[in-house]
Amino acid sequence: MSNAEERSVITKILSLYLLTTFIFLSILFGLYYNKGYDGIIHDKANDLREDFVGLTRIIDRSGKFDTAVFKKVQALGLNLEFIIYDKSGKVLYDGLGLKLDKKKFKKIRKNGAYVVDGYVLIDFNPLIRYKHHKNIYPFTPPPSFDYQIVMKGAYIVPEIWSLRLMTAGLLLLCLLCVGVVAYFLLWLSLRPLKDKITMLNRFIKDSTHEINTPVSVILMSIERLGKEGLKSDDLKKIERIHIAAKTIANIYQNLVLYSFSKNIGQDTHIDLKEILEQRLEFFTPLLVHKNLELLTDLKPASIYASKDALRCIIDNLLSNAIKYNKKGGKIQVTLQASSLRISDSGVGIDGREIDKIFDRYRRCDTSQGGFGIGLALVGELCARYGIKITCVSKLGIGSTFILDFDGSGA
Repeated sequence: MSNAEERSVITKILSLYLLTTFIFLSILFGLYYNKGYDGIIHDKANDLREDFVGLTRIIDRSGKFDTAVFKKVQALGLNLEFIIYDKSGKVLYDGLGLKLDKKKFKKIRKNGAYVVDGYVLIDFNPLIRYKHHKNIYPFTPPPSFDYQIVMKGAYIVPEIWSLRLMTAGLLLLCLLCVGVVAYFLLWLSLRPLKDKITMLNRFIKDSTHEINTPVSVILMSIERLGKEGLKSDDLKKIERIHIAAKTIANIYQNLVLYSFSKNIGQDTHIDLKEILEQRLEFFTPLLVHKNLELLTDLKPASIYASKDALRCIIDNLLSNAIKYNKKGGKIQVTLQASSLRISDSGVGIDGREIDKIFDRYRRCDTSQGGFGIGLALVGELCARYGIKITCVSKLGIGSTFILDFDGSGA
């Protein structure tokens, strides 16, 4: 697992974890905010209660609200920011300086306090009709008290904003702490997996070195082997060994590039026609073994890339065209100045799988052997050298891979 892949895994898991944590904390701190909001309103309403009770006492003793009563209220220094209605709803005095909608009184909070334009207003009169509110303040007007009083208190917008900022700050702080702890827990959890993957990669690299020598010896021995005088059955056996050795050599090349992709070789101007002819000759035993007809149309073309990388691309495409072809089928290779087409008459690829064929370890057809790294390497190498690769395929008809290297610096 590379550092980039490790970061990607941690980022995805951490994002999902933080999202669920954020939802939970949002609910929790939402309840905290509502409780704090209610507390502010309750405290400000309590500050008004004494003035409200004093005003109610004066009106009740006088039996009415008039100028004389208003002067008594002024003399006592009570809060004059109130509005008073008689039982018909007529406004007798308005010192609020606010536009009130009478319909709002139907939605008064349980404690008789609510907020309009940032100000706390209290109206305890509707509450005295209910037994559970009979002790809301020391003095309860008699049933004959036919006035409704709404009194204005403090402007609470700054306090509400302070509560909001504090709530948001605590939420972000908790989220940050949870994120840091989660990150280190994830890192510790992935560490054993990363060590196992590192050990596996090391094993692949070591195995790759060990495979090279015997494969080279087998191929060299077969090429130098004198075939004169050998029986037909012996020649067939040698040919099978030759094919198997070349298949292993192709797998070896993929493993080399998979394990040592950073040391892929120096980029140079490559004669594409020449390297194609070499690779087609390399795969001739496999073509003959499967009785495949090879059709070629090779025009001169060149590209600036690594010879090892280009050989890997061509070998994988030709190998797949042979492997997934039917016996007696066809393979057509067409090289133009800025494009290469390799077509086969094989099993084809399901249209739903075409977008995934270049994913590492992805195998669309499990009937044939393989590791699922061949086309992944092709896709990675094409992306590295600016080669656009596309696949056109139909099930039961065959596949065509098109390489457009017009923008690759050819």
